[in-house]
Amino acid sequence: MFECHNPADGEEVRPQDARRVSQIRRIGRAALRKWGFHGAVDDAELIISELVTNAIENGSGCSVGFSISCVGTTVRIEVADGSHSRPQVRRRGGLYEEGGRGLVLIEHLASAWGTSEDGTRTWCELQLGEDLEGEPS
Repeated sequence: MFECHNPADGEEVRPQDARRVSQIRRIGRAALRKWGFHGAVDDAELIISELVTNAIENGSGCSVGFSISCVGTTVRIEVADGSHSRPQVRRRGGLYEEGGRGLVLIEHLASAWGTSEDGTRTWCELQLGEDLEGEPS
């Protein structure tokens, strides 16, 4: 868990908060490599980036929590942001809009995703096959 500042509308994310995204990606990458899922690193890093960035930009709390776990060939990524509102997938965004595509990407990459009952935690799962275990990163 780390402390952050949720930016107001039109306000930029603070550099120290933006750096947290890459730190959390590194944690996820290390876990996947430890478990032998080298071929899943790229997809997981993209998912982690999107979930953590959404939590920083849209969360209602001043802290963001992250966890990654593995049971068999299922990897679960969870990010908590203190917000009780559930993220919405935007199906259409302008061609030049900077945001709004993250959950569409997650929907495509993850085998399942959702939120906790209270909406404070967003999770997704990657169902990994045996063929991913030995691939080089």
